[in-house]
Amino acid sequence: MSKNTLDAVPHRARVAWQALATQLSATLGEDLVAMWAYGSVVGADRPERPADLDTHVILRGRPDAEVAARIEEAVTSMEDVEFDIWFVTLDDARRHEEPPHAFEDGRRDTSWAIHRAHWLAGRVVTVRGPAPSEIVAPPRWQEIVGELDRELEHIERHVHEGDRDAYEASYAILNGSRILRSLETRDPVLSKREAGHWALDHLPRRWHPALRAALLAYDERATPDDARLLATEMAPFVAMVRERLPAGRDRSDVPRWSGY
Repeated sequence: MSKNTLDAVPHRARVAWQALATQLSATLGEDLVAMWAYGSVVGADRPERPADLDTHVILRGRPDAEVAARIEEAVTSMEDVEFDIWFVTLDDARRHEEPPHAFEDGRRDTSWAIHRAHWLAGRVVTVRGPAPSEIVAPPRWQEIVGELDRELEHIERHVHEGDRDAYEASYAILNGSRILRSLETRDPVLSKREAGHWALDHLPRRWHPALRAALLAYDERATPDDARLLATEMAPFVAMVRERLPAGRDRSDVPRWSGY
């Protein structure tokens, strides 16, 4: 298991997570159960470009409107950082079902199973309170499969809408690689960079130039030629990923990805 600690993450992220935890603790008191930091920023192979700070906060219960407003003010007051943050009640965090946001109606964490898989594999930093292993349940494989399918639908929507800038294309190609590797190994715990290198080792040479360009774009080091290649290869790569998904699987019971 990974031994990630807050001391090991970049200074900017560490200061932001510590400051947010202090503000939330002052606002919530004992109603703040736990705060977990995860995502590419806490990993050893973090991208060179600044990334959002992926965060889950576990609350004792649903806050009232006044407290919710103070929470949102604490999050948005952080300068020079952007949080991708979820607030979940303790009762919901203990369930398998995708949890609703604790105070924003209509939102659900549609990557809940994959998040749990990463946290329980140690790809997380506990900023406050108990570790995820003391609260969340291990995900079932079918939960993982459903979420991977929704993630691919999200990528396909970007293709359909013509969103072909270099970073979005690299996201599509590296996440598509992560989907393929997860399904092949029945293990969704890997970073986008790890997925790209896995794909270079396991996918036909036809895709290697696009994969190398995607890895460069992930660190914002893509050349104009790389960007043009990514824009051209994004759609066929995503179509290839769809074709490689298990044929004939009944997808009627898989909810469509609804966004964050």
